[in-house]
Amino acid sequence: ARRARARKVLSLVVRHSLPIRPSISRMEAVMMQSPASPASQNLVANTEKRLACGTIAAYSAPRMPFSAIDLLIRPARITVYRDALGMTIAAQAMIVSLCKSADFLLGFMLGKLSDATRTRWGRRKPFIALCSPVFMICTLLLGSPGWFFSRPHSADGNSTVTTVSEACAALVDSSNRSSCVELKACIDAAVASSTLRPWNATDGNADGVAAAAPASLSAYFGVLYFLWYLSGWTSSLIPYDALGMELTSDYHERARLFGVKTAFQFMGYLLQIGVGLGVSLAFETDVLMQVRLQAVAYSALLGLCFALLLRSVAERPLRPPKHAPLPMVPAVRQLLANGPYRQYLVFKVPMTIASLLPANLIIDYIKYSMRIEDFNATYYVAFAIVLLCVFGAIPLLISAARRWGKKEVLATTCVVEALLFAVAFAIPPGAMADGPLYILCACVGFGMAASYVLPDALLADIIDYDELHTGLRSEGLYTVVESNLQQYAEIVGGVVPSLVAYFAGFQSLGGCSCGCGAKCDADYLRWSCPADVGYACTDGFGATLLYGEPDRAAPCTVQPEGVQWSFRVFFLAVPAACYLLAAIPAWKLPISSHSHRAIVAQLRAREAAEAAAARPAACSEAAEAVAGGAEA
Repeated sequence: ARRARARKVLSLVVRHSLPIRPSISRMEAVMMQSPASPASQNLVANTEKRLACGTIAAYSAPRMPFSAIDLLIRPARITVYRDALGMTIAAQAMIVSLCKSADFLLGFMLGKLSDATRTRWGRRKPFIALCSPVFMICTLLLGSPGWFFSRPHSADGNSTVTTVSEACAALVDSSNRSSCVELKACIDAAVASSTLRPWNATDGNADGVAAAAPASLSAYFGVLYFLWYLSGWTSSLIPYDALGMELTSDYHERARLFGVKTAFQFMGYLLQIGVGLGVSLAFETDVLMQVRLQAVAYSALLGLCFALLLRSVAERPLRPPKHAPLPMVPAVRQLLANGPYRQYLVFKVPMTIASLLPANLIIDYIKYSMRIEDFNATYYVAFAIVLLCVFGAIPLLISAARRWGKKEVLATTCVVEALLFAVAFAIPPGAMADGPLYILCACVGFGMAASYVLPDALLADIIDYDELHTGLRSEGLYTVVESNLQQYAEIVGGVVPSLVAYFAGFQSLGGCSCGCGAKCDADYLRWSCPADVGYACTDGFGATLLYGEPDRAAPCTVQPEGVQWSFRVFFLAVPAACYLLAAIPAWKLPISSHSHRAIVAQLRAREAAEAAAARPAACSEAAEAVAGGAEA
């Protein structure tokens, strides 16, 4: 009798203190049969708080050093390992493809493990805390091969330094690049005595012919490159990206969050451009030193930014899953059963290839197609223009996406980018110097901003749609697919062009042993090649040549015509085609702003109904506890 009275009292309290709500099944049926009502949409708007500016900044900050490291190591594969140290283009292409293929399955396992992890610190932050220090160490070592290796200069194993006169090197005045009478007299005497070879010697002398790099360099690069990708782009960046998708479910707030994240990403690119330009001026012909100094600085900055994220960003509490986690293969099949996601992949694949190809090949295009000796200066100026335009485009894109929709803005941008790249392909590389190249870079910046800002926000909406149908949040698994998509797009964007160039007859530095950024052993050599020695007042770009045509092109920029065409096609024509292929599926994506509000409203209603259904059970347990206390 006492228990019955206690239950009756508690039921009256619950009835008058809690609103009456429909059951779960009825709520789901109503939401599935009709679009979200205005009241439900207002409920979403009222329950989803805006993210604090400090939270957005702390989350976005690590993207800046990540981007700087990416923009440092990606060209360093060319300028340091291939050109300065002599790794063959085919060996590097095979190593990169093997590393990315091995990392593919590991990425899926990591994403699945991250989704299933439950700790007091969350399910994303523990991976970041454990793996980011390994990534920083790998970045430092990958950017500092000069500590352990140097480029062999001749096929017979003799270094150039054994055939030059140190007495002449002592006469070099680094502050005077245009006049060096005493130095020229010294070199004339050395040539006459056969101590130095003539500038245009073609007698088969081995000096000036680059030797093959040792196998240990390939092993060093392969091991570190694999660990660099595994610890950074897989084990740190996948949980990091998934964390961002979980911070908010509001349609417009996500656009704001990913817009700020993209701004930090391109701030990292701009940071690397500024710092890279500075160190390239300080160490003009020593690319090994340029990359080493930046690797140290960016690794330290990444550690500080991740420490700020781990301390300041809290993961959102997750509801207990209704079902046990699926094994890997069924989980991937369930992911691919998501219709909007399949359509998302149809446009994401060609768009990723289109955005990666120019970034991977711009140095080769400038150096070997446009034949510019001081390619670093042109590269940094061009990329600076791209990044400045990206910064200007981000707020415009966010505003346009709010007004016309994310998919509509993205599709329009793809069409414009396809036209721009097609026009640039029709212009001969020699005519691209200065004006046309920089105009193209200004237009490309807008397209790059769109490819980074809008797809991430669209993917977060698709994940909400997936949760509506499955009841599970799988940001980690979706992010794995995104990461592996990036890796395999890089195989197309980096490995395939390299292999095509290799079969077309590519030679590192045009067959020269030094020059074009690879430092020579003598300070009066701009380059040393089989049929041309660039004796000059200093080793700096633009220093007056002492022999031959003073304005002749550097032979270290010379490649066969087939190689030049391969770089031109992959740098301009293929991105034009890929952007055009991405435009149609991007336009036809089914999730719009209105439909996403309906999806989130249904998710909120389901959560509210589940909470209402759980309260009677909790009240019943409380009533029994009260009744038990009364009996006692």
